[in-house]
Amino acid sequence: MTDAGPDTDDAPLPRPSWRTRRRIILVTLLFCAGEVIYLTAWGRDTSLHETIANGAFILAGAVIGAYVFGAVWDDANVMSNLGRPRRPKRMDFEGIDAPQPPKDYGQ
Repeated sequence: MTDAGPDTDDAPLPRPSWRTRRRIILVTLLFCAGEVIYLTAWGRDTSLHETIANGAFILAGAVIGAYVFGAVWDDANVMSNLGRPRRPKRMDFEGIDAPQPPKDYGQ
């Protein structure tokens, strides 16, 4: 006999709060800024330092992009879980009694 633990429940997985996410993002962006400032002020002009600075800029850009698009994705998921459709449904014209428009194609 197996013991069905709490992992088998259908309860949603706990998500980190937006406060925690913002803190992680802020720390990452401060790290990138500190790294670039250090390399600018005290670093030598070598290809290694240039590569490190480029990596810091790319990391900062990726973090900002993931934050923005992750928030949009999360909002869309929350809205769909609340039962609100993402887009309005198309109108169904089936069963409407209306005369057909003339098929005079400019002749």
